[in-house]
Amino acid sequence: MSVQHALDMVRVEYTRAIGPMAHVLLNELLATIETPPEELQLGKLVELIERLSWEIQSEQRRVQFQRNVLEQLEALR
Repeated sequence: MSVQHALDMVRVEYTRAIGPMAHVLLNELLATIETPPEELQLGKLVELIERLSWEIQSEQRRVQFQRNVLEQLEALR
């Protein structure tokens, strides 16, 4: 699995969860991470997903976002 493919998938699922602001929030969060996006390891990617999920107001949508992303990451392995 390429990191870029995983980030693209996260971006799509995050947009489904919160709408068009997902792109902005994801880019802002990526800018705060010390590791360049193309060098993210699985642990940092999981941390990124967790941090993104807390921006989702609805608990149901938050859980669904986490479930969808983690299932897709698992399928890419």
